[in-house]
Amino acid sequence: MNNARHHASRFTRRALTLAVAAGLSAGMVANSHAELTGFYEGETLEILTPWSPGGGADTWGRYIAATIGPFLGDDVSIQVINRPGAGGVQGTNEFQLRTASDGMTVLLQSAGQVFPFMYGSSAVRYDFRDYEPIVAMAQGGVVYARADLGVEEPLDLWDVDELIYGEVSPQAIGSMTLAAFALLDLPHDAIFGYQSRGPARLALEQGETNLDFQTTSAYTSNVEPLVEEGTAVPLFSMGVIDTQGELVRDPAFPDLPTVAEVYEERHGEAPSGLAWDAYRAVLSAGSIKMLWAKADAPEDSINDLRYAFEQARQDEDFITASEEANGPYEWLVGDDAYTAMSATLEISDEALNYLRETFKERYNADL
Repeated sequence: MNNARHHASRFTRRALTLAVAAGLSAGMVANSHAELTGFYEGETLEILTPWSPGGGADTWGRYIAATIGPFLGDDVSIQVINRPGAGGVQGTNEFQLRTASDGMTVLLQSAGQVFPFMYGSSAVRYDFRDYEPIVAMAQGGVVYARADLGVEEPLDLWDVDELIYGEVSPQAIGSMTLAAFALLDLPHDAIFGYQSRGPARLALEQGETNLDFQTTSAYTSNVEPLVEEGTAVPLFSMGVIDTQGELVRDPAFPDLPTVAEVYEERHGEAPSGLAWDAYRAVLSAGSIKMLWAKADAPEDSINDLRYAFEQARQDEDFITASEEANGPYEWLVGDDAYTAMSATLEISDEALNYLRETFKERYNADL
């Protein structure tokens, strides 16, 4: 992966220039937007979604398509265009190589195309750092265990004779929980090859494994009933990245400690170093959904998109509907969206090497 820092966008350069002229801080200006220009009025905005219909990222994109139009102006239509293939890489390559920079198409990002980018896959033709961030949302999840292990809190895990965790593969979103276990130095065995997280959950219910992770929506729907009947115990959340790029408690699970809190309770100090850098990078790669525009799209198009989401996240009806559809997660606009992804987009070679060496040693897996 090319680890050059985020290229200064046209928007950021303009913001800094205005900040100096007005005597304001760059941060105050970078997330301010002019009034709506009407760029999209009477037009159709396409959201290029590099997966088949029905998945979590596609659902998030369709929520945006159904709700953001009125904030963009009169008679604006929004259409989701699915371009599945290669786990998201194929459609993202299409966005980079074939999509016009006319502002009429934005890219939806989720874990599938971020991990190949972060790990330096030769199939990748795109670099998110060359795009303009529009809006993002960080959605979390929970690590939980079978109740018959006798665990009541996270530190009890180190007293269990044999922890068995089920995962699809060590790559992609599976990296997220495995990087957490590496940070915590949690002894465990891993079984790979489950088709998705659904079968991995069923493996825990059937006793094949005793430790599992599920994202917010799946945990709420399928695991909370197990907790209520006494067969599963929630332990900790992955945490979510806030507008300052910091790991905080998941608002969907405010009573659960984060990975960082478990680390601090066990070691008496906050996590730091390569394992911590690697975890934060993998977390943002796996948990954040985002819309990107091409950097050379018309300035009015980028302004209007950011302005629309700024207005939407202040609208009571929009937020109520969003919480019902997406959970109690914040909409991060413009530079805040980039900051949430920065741990991934600016991961150091040293942290990447740590991940590769750790996964090779623990799971005989190549990243």
